[in-house]
Amino acid sequence: MNKELDQIEDMPKGGPLGHARQKASFNWKKLKLFIEDLDLHNYKKKIWETLRKDDLFNRPLDDISHSEQKQIAQKRVLKIKDYNFLTDDDMLERPVKRILFDEAIVLWEIDCSIKYSLHYQMFEQLLRTLGTDRHEKFIEQCERGEIFGCFALTEISHGSNTKQVKTTAHYDPNTHEFVINTPSLEDSKVWVGNMGKTATHSAVYAQLFTPDGHCHGLHIFIVPIRDPNTMMLKPGVVCGDMGPKAGLNGVDNGFATFNKVRIPRENMLNKTGDVTPEGTYVSPIKDAKKRFGISLGALSNGRVGLTHYAPCIQSLALTIAIRYGAVREQFGPDNQKEQSILDYQLHQYRLMPLLAVCCVWRVFSLSFFENLSEFLFGLATGDKSDRQADLGKEIHAISCASKPISSWTTQMVIQECREACGGHGYLKAARLSDLRNSNDPLLTFEGDNNVLLQQTSNFLLSNYEEYLKTKKVPNTPLGICGFLNEFEKNINLKFRCQDQKELMSEKTVMEMFNWLICYMTKISYEKLKSNLDKGVDLFTARNENQVFYSKTLATIFMERQLIERFITKINENKDSSLQKVLDNILYLSAYYLLDKHVGIFYQGSYFSSEKPVFMIRELILELCKQMKDEAVGMVDSMAPPDYVLNSVLGSSDGLVYQNLYNAMIQSNGAFEPIKIAKSKL
Repeated sequence: MNKELDQIEDMPKGGPLGHARQKASFNWKKLKLFIEDLDLHNYKKKIWETLRKDDLFNRPLDDISHSEQKQIAQKRVLKIKDYNFLTDDDMLERPVKRILFDEAIVLWEIDCSIKYSLHYQMFEQLLRTLGTDRHEKFIEQCERGEIFGCFALTEISHGSNTKQVKTTAHYDPNTHEFVINTPSLEDSKVWVGNMGKTATHSAVYAQLFTPDGHCHGLHIFIVPIRDPNTMMLKPGVVCGDMGPKAGLNGVDNGFATFNKVRIPRENMLNKTGDVTPEGTYVSPIKDAKKRFGISLGALSNGRVGLTHYAPCIQSLALTIAIRYGAVREQFGPDNQKEQSILDYQLHQYRLMPLLAVCCVWRVFSLSFFENLSEFLFGLATGDKSDRQADLGKEIHAISCASKPISSWTTQMVIQECREACGGHGYLKAARLSDLRNSNDPLLTFEGDNNVLLQQTSNFLLSNYEEYLKTKKVPNTPLGICGFLNEFEKNINLKFRCQDQKELMSEKTVMEMFNWLICYMTKISYEKLKSNLDKGVDLFTARNENQVFYSKTLATIFMERQLIERFITKINENKDSSLQKVLDNILYLSAYYLLDKHVGIFYQGSYFSSEKPVFMIRELILELCKQMKDEAVGMVDSMAPPDYVLNSVLGSSDGLVYQNLYNAMIQSNGAFEPIKIAKSKL
């Protein structure tokens, strides 16, 4: 272990952060290696050091035009591909490196990471998973850099309701071609990343019509939109950039309309369905709903990736705010030295629970990616087993909660960290405002958060309905509905802790989450059934079940997943020097999340007096106080090098004021007055 620790670069000795670092009860390098091993650490380090030496990846000191941002982002994407950081051998040997590769790039620059993922992971992944041998040519062209892709699903008038997408693909048996058409202006494809300036090909989601006039639902077609050599638009394609956005302006989000654009029959991705040369629709999957689900399955891959983005971006914001908070001194007792703002209880409560939750999200996202890797391996090898199908359903149910909750949490974390840094946090050189604007669209793309959560709650309620019939739930790969097997026991639990010592128990924490999810499942189902029994249709019944019921159920489900998986992780720990901080992370994150549901605990009579709330909140404040001394060590364990963090407030040397002053005086035009011609009147 000592040899491994020696390979991790030390933090600066002494300085403004020296005293805060000495307070930690653990070696920050050990915590880093507990979350990710040395091989993964060195893998990211290699990427960062390579980018650091390349002038193309220098960060400009001042704003550049949106057009320049797009040009630079595209050049960076292609250069990253040329570096070949993620080889096929890497993927086979350690699939988790794919998500660590994403992490390394997103910590450097979110725009570049999004563009790279849209082409090499989303577009190419569609070809690999939903295409067949006849689409190998597109994959090879992607790998050689001859084409650049995007996927076009959203339309002006339809986003979340994908079934109602209006773009059509009519098959012409005379020419063996599909005719791609945009029926009206409101059916234009929009918000398509990479389409605005750089994509040559698009995976277009369109309604498939055969010559008999029958619509076979949404299918995917590879449509050339620009000539790869000249980048001129193809005949019948009207396509362009949507214009400036609040953030992510390095990503060229585009719009497109198709005026009877003809493509070869072979350009249809045909893993789930195909059209014969004569115009007959054929499919190995007879259930149209299942085909539709598989065609959107690639979005689960994207949602798992975005789930991992969340703790990465959170860690940047928290590193900046906590290092700043440890150095910044304001106020203090009369005639005494000012004290660090991190010593104030309110500041601790603002940041410490978020730091704990960030650690829990990181463990969850790495674990969840392993589940996805297993599922994708099954797809690639043609696994048609029930286990594979169940795994896909569970990943879908989890990702429809993990992406919304993680992205909401991240936006809240960034905002809290910005405010915790006061006015200095608003400066562009602090990086917090850029993080906030770049993270903001993650709340919407890959599915609207509120709509996605309904997928999770519907899954849970369907499983509960089956449980009521059979009094058991089947064994599944991830067992995410396993809590139902002990439903009667869980629903009858009561709060019985007498002191904080009893609260500090994994058993107590899981009992509270188990009661909470069983109770919310029960009352959500009963409300839904009550409306259905009154003759309300299913659409309306589900719509009227969201607020206070289904959305809360999906949220609690996700929070329980976080804590359950973190408990599994820390039970692997064999280093006693880490146990204190790991326990602090577990109990602070768990009770911070549980405290948000106090009203439900009283509503369902799990709490019967005011005592539990006082106990839990006193414990939260005590854990915040304890974590304050661990905080700088904790962010040291998750922070990238300073040249990646790129914040004047968050540098590891703690020289906040010197770095801030240098950034101000080096700002372009800092000493140039504005010259205004005097009026002649």
